[in-house]
Amino acid sequence: MEQLLFWSLKSSAILAIVFACYYFLFRNNTVFKLRRTLLLLILGLSCLAPLFEVQISQEEQPVIIQQAAQLKSSTVDQIKLTPTKETAIQPHALPEEQVKTIDWRSVILYAYLIGIAASLALLLFELGKVVYLKFTGSRAPEMGRNVIAHSSITSPFSFNKTIFIPKNHDFSGATWKTISIHEQAHIDKRHSLDLLFARLVQSLFWFNPIIYLLQKDLRTVHEAQADEEVLKNIGFSAYAQTLMQVSLPGYQLPVAHSFAVISSFSKRLKLMKTHRTKLKTTLLSIVAISLFSFGIIGWSSLKGQEQEFDSSSTTTLLIDFDAQSEGLRRTFLRKKLTNDHKRILEVLKDENPEMDIFYSYYSEANFKPYFDSFKPGYNPLYIGHLSKEQKEELKKLHLEDPKSVRIYDRNDLTKYTEISYQETFPNMEETIDLTMNYIMIYSRTGEGLNHITEKIYESDEVDQLPKVMGGIEKLAKAIALDVKIPANIEKSQLPESIDFEFVVEGGQTISHLNLLNELKGSEKKNKPYYLFFGQVHDHLRGKIAAIYPWKRGIKDGKEVLVRMKISIPTKYML
Repeated sequence: MEQLLFWSLKSSAILAIVFACYYFLFRNNTVFKLRRTLLLLILGLSCLAPLFEVQISQEEQPVIIQQAAQLKSSTVDQIKLTPTKETAIQPHALPEEQVKTIDWRSVILYAYLIGIAASLALLLFELGKVVYLKFTGSRAPEMGRNVIAHSSITSPFSFNKTIFIPKNHDFSGATWKTISIHEQAHIDKRHSLDLLFARLVQSLFWFNPIIYLLQKDLRTVHEAQADEEVLKNIGFSAYAQTLMQVSLPGYQLPVAHSFAVISSFSKRLKLMKTHRTKLKTTLLSIVAISLFSFGIIGWSSLKGQEQEFDSSSTTTLLIDFDAQSEGLRRTFLRKKLTNDHKRILEVLKDENPEMDIFYSYYSEANFKPYFDSFKPGYNPLYIGHLSKEQKEELKKLHLEDPKSVRIYDRNDLTKYTEISYQETFPNMEETIDLTMNYIMIYSRTGEGLNHITEKIYESDEVDQLPKVMGGIEKLAKAIALDVKIPANIEKSQLPESIDFEFVVEGGQTISHLNLLNELKGSEKKNKPYYLFFGQVHDHLRGKIAAIYPWKRGIKDGKEVLVRMKISIPTKYML
């Protein structure tokens, strides 16, 4: 099914590009037979083009872009998690365990399949309605052998080999002759097959707006072809008058051709009066769209020749990947728990059924004060030191892990090679020894504060101001000492302090960070100074995100969002 989705995306892109070229070259062309052929070719080629492959030799190796699904632990799978927005950085900490994750790839695939099913169901409903009208209507032999009259019909239309008309019609002989010629033209040219083909393609490309524009243009071409047949026997004025008499604002079945619908009335009259397109213009347009289409389809069909994927190249690739993906390597350890810690987790889960429980590994023992003081919303339930035996057990879990990593081809994401998890991360045992020295099992104490939905208090409205690790004065001084004044700025022209206001959300998260200083003078003169203030702004945010966490403010015994001000002294800047 994933291959179907990839195919539809690639086909949709080709369809959009080629149809845009067609629309630019042929939207006013009056050779309607050619336009019909081109529209059908665009539909067919856009469906088939992704299946074409032109092999070219290349040296590039495939790259890893996705890991396979992780092995589920029977115990950890029972932990209920509530995803929250995390922006804080935990010192030397592995990411916390989260069992419930959204597989967006599957969500998109299911949404695509549901769209196909809905589109096909609608098509079947429309066909069923036509069948119902045919078998419940009455034949009108005086109007023709293939004419069906039905009380539910408000305006004449045709489908396949049948013409449908209102049961209580009052068409004159001349009017019926016009209608009959028009609808018989649709039947003789088999326009219904075009619409059915387009509707089937639409079911696969339902998410692409271009397919609906193409169908609309195809229907316009069909009507223009039928109008041409009518105008061979009837004058323009008489035909236009008949259209006005019969036209109704009624519903038009997407799979059928209605004789006269008000929404398309003016466009049809305009096409009838349009001067014929010159042969030279048409030929040049054909050459242009042919070259463009073959170029697009040829480019999309290029595919690198598959190189032999030997173990040595795989090892080199994975070593490079391993060196750049410490966070991902740690992510694989999220679901690894020793039997001892599984038992502890079960006990805590039984004792606290109302809590959502998590766990994380740490390399150093100083994480608890950090969590207790500056990491908001955490309640440690268990803290333990991993013994040598427990580390060996984690290593064994790693070696026995059946997960694999997919290595996709750069030019064809439907093809991949699967490499074992152990080959992908050969240094995992070293990671366990160095970074997994402590484990903390904890619960979250609240949903957290959101600056969009929660009230923001001023500093004089709370009982206890937010506190930053080391104090706000030391934070301001640390920023000033680190900042370097650019050569194009005179230090003597700087204010005594660069002032900002921001909202403390807790931990290493702040929001609403705004500059308070205003400079006098021209915009050109002040521009380098404001750019420098922007650097200080980024430095402040980076310091807080990395090593200066905040404790939230308190009002009436509850944590709240508080707007704070910081003044960064320029005298320490070099």
